[in-house]
Amino acid sequence: MLTFRIVTIALWFLTLACSGRREAIEDTPPSSNEADPATSHEAIVHGTIDRNADPAVVAIDIGGSGLCTGTLIAPDVVLTARHCVAHTAVEIDCPPAGAQVANTRPASTLSILVGNDARHAQHRASGRRVIVPAGNALCDADIALIVLDKKIDDIIPLKISTADVRKDDRVRAVGFGRTGDAKGAGTKRARQNVRVLAVSSHEFVVGESTCQGDSGGPALDTATGEVIGVVSRGGPNCEGRDGREVRNIYTRIDAFRELIRGAVGRTR
Repeated sequence: MLTFRIVTIALWFLTLACSGRREAIEDTPPSSNEADPATSHEAIVHGTIDRNADPAVVAIDIGGSGLCTGTLIAPDVVLTARHCVAHTAVEIDCPPAGAQVANTRPASTLSILVGNDARHAQHRASGRRVIVPAGNALCDADIALIVLDKKIDDIIPLKISTADVRKDDRVRAVGFGRTGDAKGAGTKRARQNVRVLAVSSHEFVVGESTCQGDSGGPALDTATGEVIGVVSRGGPNCEGRDGREVRNIYTRIDAFRELIRGAVGRTR
């Protein structure tokens, strides 16, 4: 059984990690002899700076004390993880043994920051409403949409993929999270060619790529640039030997198409 942490809110320039376990997706680590382009050369964890490649990927300041990542998918809608916008249980076990979400944070406490460094990014909007799936579980449902109090018109929103996620697909991970287990957060970074190791109906697993503060950040289709996943949790650490002991879980976008369409449609 693997032990997972929420790839969660990074305290401003410190970090907060929650642990959890994930049982629903079985995955097989790649062979140590396999040449995998998703190693340490271009990584959120190890430090390739995004350099304005993904302006629609934004930082979310949570009440002045926490940091998550989100994606602008409409001029006034940001896609992120549910645990970024809610008070949750300290440990997240899947399948859940009880309620994992206590209550949603006030939308007005969620500030959207645009730029490549969260410490110097520009505040562009705050939350007006938060839309989440029904129920009180994060397992298979760690996704949320923040409807903004004003439009961000000078950034082209990213499109939502209509394709299914499959094992061995390659994604591009982007986020403002930590660059390693004992390193800081706040700078937007990206990693190319992250391989999908396993897929379930609502989630998919990748290897070493994300860390605390990357929560809510997108997995982008390497061919189309469309959003196919949202960072949820991972473990047991952010870094591992050749990245092969690390597993990170994304919520599948295609499992929540109607929720997303409804959120975007209500703002028009």
